[in-house]
Amino acid sequence: MLVALMWPGPVSLAAVGEKQLLAQPQRIPAWLRAGAIRPAQIPDPHWREEACTTCHRAPLNVARPRRRFRDTERLCGFCHDQGKDHVHVHPVGIAVSRRLLKGMNPGLREHLQGRAGRPRLGCLTCHDIRVQCRRENFRERKLRHAFLRGGPYRSRTGLCYACHPRRAYARLDAHAQVDAHGQVITNTCLLCHRKVPRQLSDGRAVDTELVVPDRYSQLCLNCHEVLPHPGGDLVFLDKGGPNHLVRPPPGIARYMEKMATRNGLILPREEDSGEIYCATCHNPHARGVIRNPRAARGADEPKRLRARFLCENCHDL
Repeated sequence: MLVALMWPGPVSLAAVGEKQLLAQPQRIPAWLRAGAIRPAQIPDPHWREEACTTCHRAPLNVARPRRRFRDTERLCGFCHDQGKDHVHVHPVGIAVSRRLLKGMNPGLREHLQGRAGRPRLGCLTCHDIRVQCRRENFRERKLRHAFLRGGPYRSRTGLCYACHPRRAYARLDAHAQVDAHGQVITNTCLLCHRKVPRQLSDGRAVDTELVVPDRYSQLCLNCHEVLPHPGGDLVFLDKGGPNHLVRPPPGIARYMEKMATRNGLILPREEDSGEIYCATCHNPHARGVIRNPRAARGADEPKRLRARFLCENCHDL
């Protein structure tokens, strides 16, 4: 917990500028509590040559740069513990078990904090602060913006497995629904459905209620990253593309029903609200699970799209 500093008096928002924040980081907690600044105003001192004295004592001695405080966690906490967004979140100050210590990457293990025999995790265990202090590394800023040890990583979980066993944290694949013998793996069904659905001889399915009452896309977003799509990666859609997870206007809804019948597919929507959700366009089921050929369209296809030219089933192009 940060130590409260004596507040010198009322300060207006305009009075506390970026230069003052960078020069006096130890006052940031008090300024926040007094309402003189907001968390969003805390500047990022990393990858900035003019911000070296935010963490180091001035005048700066490049040969022997001294930190403002010996306690690194306290120094980092002036900005990061105050609600400033950062993606790689992990508790610090915790003891490292012998089991984890044994499997930990040596590059991280040598930067544990604490006394010998009682190692604990600190900010510098995972973050190599010196990377962003060297001008020659500035070109790597986009790849190593968090200057993680051993990086850059293809995903943010790459560093996690430098300490934690990968197999112990592997996600269940909700789309692995058929075994090697072609039989449906019923336990997988229960990741999304309250009961194992039953298929009737006429092609209808019953007991298909999902584990969420509404906003069905929540199920998909538990595993899949939120991306603005379709079209979100096109250069002319600089605002992220249209939001398709809405109730379609009556005209489009009628057109969807017409085209679904014409093209022999099903474009499901949320039962109560009629809103489009992820499975309207993407078939979450594996090939062989659904017997109804209209409902089975898109299974195991690229991106699991229910039709090759999917946009034409909603929009009269």
